[in-house]
Amino acid sequence: MNAEPGKPVAAPTAWIGADLKGSESWIYELSHLQLNELDKALQAVDATGLDAPAITKEHFPLPTLSKTLADLAHEVEEGRGFQILRGIPVERYNYQQMRRLFWGVGLHFATPWPQTKDGDWFIDVRDEGKNYDENARGYHSTSELRYHTDGTNMVALLCLQKAREGGESSIVSSAAIYNRMLENRPDLLDVMYEGYPHDRRGAQPDGEPRLAPWKLPVFSFVNGRFICVYDRKPSEWGRDMAGEPFTKVDHAAFDFADALMQNEDFRLDMAFEPGDIQFLNNFLILHSRKEFFDDPDPAKRRHLLRLWLDNPKSQRRAINKIHLYTDTPLPDNIDIKFSN
Repeated sequence: MNAEPGKPVAAPTAWIGADLKGSESWIYELSHLQLNELDKALQAVDATGLDAPAITKEHFPLPTLSKTLADLAHEVEEGRGFQILRGIPVERYNYQQMRRLFWGVGLHFATPWPQTKDGDWFIDVRDEGKNYDENARGYHSTSELRYHTDGTNMVALLCLQKAREGGESSIVSSAAIYNRMLENRPDLLDVMYEGYPHDRRGAQPDGEPRLAPWKLPVFSFVNGRFICVYDRKPSEWGRDMAGEPFTKVDHAAFDFADALMQNEDFRLDMAFEPGDIQFLNNFLILHSRKEFFDDPDPAKRRHLLRLWLDNPKSQRRAINKIHLYTDTPLPDNIDIKFSN
């Protein structure tokens, strides 16, 4: 890897959806033997009485599947940046068992990381009757979510139950967005390099201000790797809180990127099935969700589990939203650009 500002980011990091539609190369279907291995590991953990985060890789042995998961993790880190693991029989296990199984798989993929100031290791992604606005998180609504990146360098989503209608996932290569902006509107890149203050919507660590004290670059380069951290709404709200509303150039930059994300040639849409785990590299992949409509039966309502994962070997050690919402120390190689 030798990505640098002013030059296009190379494949496979930069891809467009049109080249992947009709392909299932990004889906790994678990075999019967691998499912048995997962089941034995879960039984072993259940026998100990342990629960996350006390469960370690040693408590959840995967003698053969571990190598496969490591290979998939490498693809997420250095390849296209995403992968689907398919076939976990969610109907076989109760909710607590699925949490432990998901945790065990995550341990063999990377390192699970707390997602909130309160130390929550799991997030239940489901409708809780909330609106997606500056006072709430989008994952507790049925709303369509705009393309964004999550807080750690990887995110994993396990589908326990899909919606009656809608809720499809859509992903885009942020490197492909960057390349097209570099080609067609390089004049918009400076504001994306500089970055934006971030409205933490009350989820910041205790004693810290709601407005993050530094700017998050949208596009940056660290250790010869391309990095994207993208979340338009909190960036706009953050600028408003700082008394510096978006300029015409800011709007133009995000509008250009947003239009490409909606372009069918750029994006890749996918429908989750129960038992799917979607792994994404947040520095390489933008993801969104379609609006969904649930079944009246509570047992049939859309429900995903989310894990945030950190790859300790990643060369993409950059400031991210995890540093805004938790006490995670800042990377020591970051030149922080403080907001006013």
